[in-house]
Amino acid sequence: MRLTEYIPYYKRLLGLATPVVIAQAGQLTTQFADTAMVGNYGGEDPVPLAAVSLGSSLFLLIYLAALGLALAITPLVGEHYARGERREVGQLFQNGIAYSLIIGLIATAIALILRPFIGVLGEWMSSPGQNIEAVAQMALPYYDMLVWSIFPLMIFLAIKQFLEGIGNTKIAMWITLGGNVINIILNYLFIFGEFGAREMGAEGAGLATLLSRVGQMVAIVVLFFAWRRLRIYRTFFSRKALKLSHMASLLRIGCPISFQMVLESAAFILTSILALSFGEVAAGSMQVAFSIANIAWMITVAIGSASTILVSHIYGSGEYHELRPTVNATYHLGLLWASLMAVVFIVLRQPISAIFTDNTEIIALTSELMLLIAIYQFSDSIQGLSISMLRGLQDVKIIMPIVLCSYLLLNIPIGVVLAYHFDIECHGLVIGLIVGLSSAALLTALRIRRDVRKVTLK
Repeated sequence: MRLTEYIPYYKRLLGLATPVVIAQAGQLTTQFADTAMVGNYGGEDPVPLAAVSLGSSLFLLIYLAALGLALAITPLVGEHYARGERREVGQLFQNGIAYSLIIGLIATAIALILRPFIGVLGEWMSSPGQNIEAVAQMALPYYDMLVWSIFPLMIFLAIKQFLEGIGNTKIAMWITLGGNVINIILNYLFIFGEFGAREMGAEGAGLATLLSRVGQMVAIVVLFFAWRRLRIYRTFFSRKALKLSHMASLLRIGCPISFQMVLESAAFILTSILALSFGEVAAGSMQVAFSIANIAWMITVAIGSASTILVSHIYGSGEYHELRPTVNATYHLGLLWASLMAVVFIVLRQPISAIFTDNTEIIALTSELMLLIAIYQFSDSIQGLSISMLRGLQDVKIIMPIVLCSYLLLNIPIGVVLAYHFDIECHGLVIGLIVGLSSAALLTALRIRRDVRKVTLK
């Protein structure tokens, strides 16, 4: 196909992705603001920034495991929605809410059980001349606030993923943007102690996140029950509709997604944690570099979410001739974005790094790491989009061996050897990420190619 023939597919993808992009951009702004505000609060002291890095690293693993399980709601709802099976959609949604509540409770309990690990990690990583123990002590209250935000976040996600399954991405966009604005305002109040609030530093950033997530949960629940258009799905709610078979279907799709997200993120998180062994400057630099890198990743996630919706609708409706151009259009948009971000990261690496902190050492090291992060934008985009489309096709079992190979066998070992044996420290850890992401990109793209051929022959 010529590029001009892809225009309808670009429009369809962007129509669904734009609200998600805006919501992700708002979320990105919040993360950007969290890191920048805590970094500026610390000034020349890198401890607050490193504390946020440590606290968020452990929390992120638990959160992503829960998020991956919740993402199963979208392709299953999308498949039945495309077939016009409204009763099945409503019952799936009811089961999705119960499923997400259970996940939220389990995730909160696990996070509380793992809380002492932050203190142990701080003591383990401490060495003469470093203040890692102080980092761990500051990270604990920040972590606690994040833990209590899991349950309201899971309720929000259950409704959000259902709405995306029926092709509505705008509601979550507006609610997320509102929550992000509240988060930034509360950050200013609680981190710096403005307008009579107590100065809380890193803990204040966590409290702002907790309150904004509670607000988002309340908003989406109220809107769901107030919106008449969704009444048809609520009419199918009943005790009898709660079935183990629905829960099993959600788990069948959700477990491989969750495994992939946890293992991939674990590679990034382990990289951040290992950076602590090179001192507070290295840990702070890695936190800043990954916060900047999330700019590219969040938009890739938005395009991927749109592709999951479209591919699930194609899969459910049986219009398989639409699959190949949809897949190709998804890759075109993703690679275009990756190219733009790679250029920005290279050209503006120093001024962007300086936004987060006044520490000249962190700025210098972050600028060097951004050159390496620019390289993996392409492979990160391909693997992220491929996995999103595999979710839409409900071909998720293959994801587990791919990520095991890419991250456990390649990424982490190569990164550790380069960092410690060849003494290139943080740079070696990021090179390990490049290898792992490249492997995942190649293997998932090959799987998508196989699936497209298989489905289009039906």
